[in-house]
Amino acid sequence: MATSSPSARGRRPRRPRSKPTTSTTTSASSSSTRQPSTASQLVAAIRRDDFATLSSLLQTPELDVNRRTPQGDAPLVEACRYARVDMATALLAAPHVNANVTSSNRSAGLTPLVAACMALAPHVVALLLQKSVDLLKTFGRVDAAAVCLLFCEANGRSDAQNDAALQILTQLLDYAQEHDQLQTLLDARPDKVNGLVHVAAGLGNWKALQLLRGFGADLSARNAAEHSALGVVELNAFQARSLQFCEPPRAQADAGTGRGRNNRKRHKKQQEEETEQTEDQELQSEADKQTFTRSRPDRAVEAFHVTRTVLELTKDSGVGAVFSRKGDEGVRGLYIKALVLTEVGLVPILNEIAQMADTQKEKAVYTDGLMYTVTSVYPLAVKNAKEYQSLWRQALDKRTSDKLEVNDAAQGDEEEKKSVPRTLGLSHEAFKMVLNGMLSHDSLSRRVKVWTLILMHLLDPYAGASPLTADKRPIMEECGQLQFFERITEMIYRSGTKLAFCIFDRNDIEEDESYDEEIEFHLHVLISLTELFLQFFAPYARTIRSRDNVKVLGISESFQLAIKPVKQLWILVNAALGSLDDAIATPQRFSLLLHLLQVIEQLEAAFVLDEHATLTKLFGIMNRFVKKEANKKRIKMVITEQTQLLHTIATSFPIPSTFTDKAIPLKDSVDMLIRSDPKVLGMDLYSLASIPGLIRLEHKVDYLAMLAEERNGSVSVSISRASEANYVDFILQQILSTSAGNLKGEMNITLVNEPGVGVGVTREFFQIVQRCFFSTTGSQVHASTAKPAPHVLEIGAQWLQLARSQSPRNNKKRSDNEKESRAKRGRPTRSGGFAELFPLFEFVDKQRCGVVTIASRSVYVSKQVIETKRKEKSLSLTQKDLLVDSSEVDALKKVYLCIGRLMGLAIRNHQPLAADFPLVFWRFMMRDGSLSWEDYCENSDVFKRSLQFVLDHDFDAEPLDMRFEYTMDVVVVDEEADAKQSAEDSGSTASNSPVTTSMEMELQKGMGDVEVTNANKAQYVMLRAQQYFFGNELTYYQKIRDGFTDTVVKSDLKLFRPEELRHLVRGERTIDFVGLKKSVVYSRGMSPSRRVIQDFWEIAESFDQETRSKLLTFWSGSPLPPIFGFDSKYRSMNADTACWYIDVDTQMKASFCPMANTCDRRLILPDYPTSAALKEKLLVALEHGSVGYDRM
Repeated sequence: MATSSPSARGRRPRRPRSKPTTSTTTSASSSSTRQPSTASQLVAAIRRDDFATLSSLLQTPELDVNRRTPQGDAPLVEACRYARVDMATALLAAPHVNANVTSSNRSAGLTPLVAACMALAPHVVALLLQKSVDLLKTFGRVDAAAVCLLFCEANGRSDAQNDAALQILTQLLDYAQEHDQLQTLLDARPDKVNGLVHVAAGLGNWKALQLLRGFGADLSARNAAEHSALGVVELNAFQARSLQFCEPPRAQADAGTGRGRNNRKRHKKQQEEETEQTEDQELQSEADKQTFTRSRPDRAVEAFHVTRTVLELTKDSGVGAVFSRKGDEGVRGLYIKALVLTEVGLVPILNEIAQMADTQKEKAVYTDGLMYTVTSVYPLAVKNAKEYQSLWRQALDKRTSDKLEVNDAAQGDEEEKKSVPRTLGLSHEAFKMVLNGMLSHDSLSRRVKVWTLILMHLLDPYAGASPLTADKRPIMEECGQLQFFERITEMIYRSGTKLAFCIFDRNDIEEDESYDEEIEFHLHVLISLTELFLQFFAPYARTIRSRDNVKVLGISESFQLAIKPVKQLWILVNAALGSLDDAIATPQRFSLLLHLLQVIEQLEAAFVLDEHATLTKLFGIMNRFVKKEANKKRIKMVITEQTQLLHTIATSFPIPSTFTDKAIPLKDSVDMLIRSDPKVLGMDLYSLASIPGLIRLEHKVDYLAMLAEERNGSVSVSISRASEANYVDFILQQILSTSAGNLKGEMNITLVNEPGVGVGVTREFFQIVQRCFFSTTGSQVHASTAKPAPHVLEIGAQWLQLARSQSPRNNKKRSDNEKESRAKRGRPTRSGGFAELFPLFEFVDKQRCGVVTIASRSVYVSKQVIETKRKEKSLSLTQKDLLVDSSEVDALKKVYLCIGRLMGLAIRNHQPLAADFPLVFWRFMMRDGSLSWEDYCENSDVFKRSLQFVLDHDFDAEPLDMRFEYTMDVVVVDEEADAKQSAEDSGSTASNSPVTTSMEMELQKGMGDVEVTNANKAQYVMLRAQQYFFGNELTYYQKIRDGFTDTVVKSDLKLFRPEELRHLVRGERTIDFVGLKKSVVYSRGMSPSRRVIQDFWEIAESFDQETRSKLLTFWSGSPLPPIFGFDSKYRSMNADTACWYIDVDTQMKASFCPMANTCDRRLILPDYPTSAALKEKLLVALEHGSVGYDRM
């Protein structure tokens, strides 16, 4: 046959075919008709469970039952894999049978014994053990014994499988023991790493561990990787364990995976094997069914078995070993340790460790580990309630454990294992052990806090409604001993000393921990120790005995003796504070010490005054605190949150003179601490604000400003000075629409189309507020008829639309009913906005023009009501007789609510409003419950004497015709006449002039007919005094108070005294030019000796008060001097302490007027040639430029 050339065809030449020879044909025919080998037929019969065929084949002469099939399968191995007991018996009876024969190829290394164990066939195993078998022969990573360990519930098997596997394991161990191979089997490591103990531990097979323990296995042995059995448990528990951990290889594992195989061929081979497996599924061996069929166990089931495994491993060393932090002896995972705590119970574990001899080093290790673990688990129980909270509750509440075998470590005798019955509660030894751990020198604050909570739960000292009486003893005798409390206070003294002088000796400080974190660590420790002392003292104070335990000390005496170490901190605090020269970075360490000393002094003085009443009050405080701690939903380790207990006690008891006498000399030091960080005022020095003269007012305001800076949100107000007619609407709508959260944030003021940021803009805004809202002659801007500038219409259109929609004025399309209502009341119809309601305030004494109050408004009554009253010969009115314009009342409520908010914002931004409200007004704002009727009448001695007469009068001896009424003027409106005229001429105003008359009005709803008697005269006097002060405007006073507390939290108001709030809102009336002159800074190289500057001060000092106010307005944006004076040396480091500047611009022409930058209080003067020129231009600027200008 011809062939093509490779070069011509481009392919390899074909090999010429040759005809097959006769011998070749005969060979192929013989191969196709060859019978399977006897071994193959035996294996096929075993798989088909055909015993008859198997028996027949076994009669084959010279049969070798150990021969494998071409696929590598040995008949005896297959009989064991399929758990064919009769077949295995027959094979084992064959001559020359090898009980240790192994399969090859896909199941290489599989022995009959391993196969029988995989099939969970104890009868087959028993047959094999009658022969001489190799127990150490491995199949992959397992031997026969290791296979038995796989069948446990924690590994996804059933309980029945576990029982069968343990039965087989017992057979293997018995066989090994009979043949002196037991120790070899126990020490064997089929996977080169783990022995039987470690495999059982890793699988959570605690029943197998019990069995191995019975055969003398060493459960404390380590594997080849130097891991203890407990470590292996942790490495393989839950999701950490691989499904292939110590498992035999699958039959098809090696098929098609040879190195160098093509991926496509490997995939094809895998598909063929899957098809074959599907077809032969009915022929699957028992070994494969038992070994490779399982599911991931439920987490709760696995948790149970892991816990039992851990407990089984620690029977010799004690359950405390689980918590050891020494090396890798214990368990590291908190979840496993939490499971152990839940299973055994915290109290039994504590009692068990406490039983150990003090000479045992492990006792201290176990105690430390347990306390550390519990301290770490508790935060998880609070944060992760779903998983840890139930575990935590069970661990705390479990008091008994059925039987936990422990070895008496004191005797060390291995045979003396006993079942220790658990006591119902914490033992005295365990309590002392815990206390020693809490009060150790290296104890952490969280440890003290968490274990205090635990002791409160276990001992439950607040179960009763009152402290324990003197004739009873505490559950723990130590709690009734003076030494117990002295030990705690000595630790407080030690911690306070470290804090004052920064003595830090911790040996567990992380490298990335800062100095401030170290300070915070000791702050927490001091607070936790103080809470520990108070939580034990309150319930057991009456039972405390002297050191010799002879007599019961009194409450006051025991407290004074116990706190002696703490009071020694006064010496250290005075010494430390005396060494401070300026603001420091960590003022909290001193403020907390002062806070602690204050609380101790308060309690000591209160106990001396009335020890029983004080103890009852303290017991109630601590009872609430303990319950709150036990039920809290999250852990707060911020210092401000940790001092809440000290806060509560400090505000519940009066500050004694003993503390005041010690604190007053420290005024400068306290001032320095607050200047360093205003936060300390709210954290620790809160109650000191009530001591007059100790804490400066500026620090209190700086504290409020600091809180606003740290809060999210802000109060944003945009306003245009181009259209004053819209001021009220702009401000009202923007302030009222600000959310409650944002009202407590910073304030951002924007002057539309004007450059400027910072405090200068804020000062100008509050100057507008003062002129618009607090003027007693009506709003000074609402009458302006100037049209808004175009940019105002564009930017403020939406605000104005919202504001006007809520204003009290009538719309042009008002309904006939609204017109009729106005006509009935004979009142002029309003056509403006909110500003029509002004003036909002008036002078109490119009002659003196000093103190202001809310402006009183006319009360209207219908003429028909008056005529009816006269017919009834009655001059008494009730609230329902009055004509009330609800729209006007609603509008006024909004206005006064806004004013209250503006007052709070002004105080926070230290901007005065020139509004002088009486002290009783501020006491009302602070919700002072001690206001008396004399306080309401402080501005009228005559009225006060008249009410005193009522109190002094004996109404029983000489009744007076007095009722719960007061006389007031009302405006009488003829509704019918006004309505008739309104119908005739709807566009004109009613011509009937209202008539004013005097009537009697009930003091309180429904009490107008109640006569004044000796029994109720005190109530009458109080109601009459309140009516005298509030008039008919009580609702509006309340609205101001509501708005005020929207911006200043009620608790923060306690920092201030009423006279301080009055000063903040009123401001300084007199401008201290001497102080201003001293505080001015001259820039651009100028000095006070320059002639133009000297001329300026001569001119300024000659101004009257009004012109000086204009100068301040021009210079700073406000006519009032700074609330705290021109010198800012006492302000905190982050407060607004802008200086006052004077610049001389030699480049400016002398024809120009002075200029000013109110943002940074900078006055810019041209270098005028004469004093007269300077005065002329300055007066022009003050007259025309006080509201801002570019250049004149």
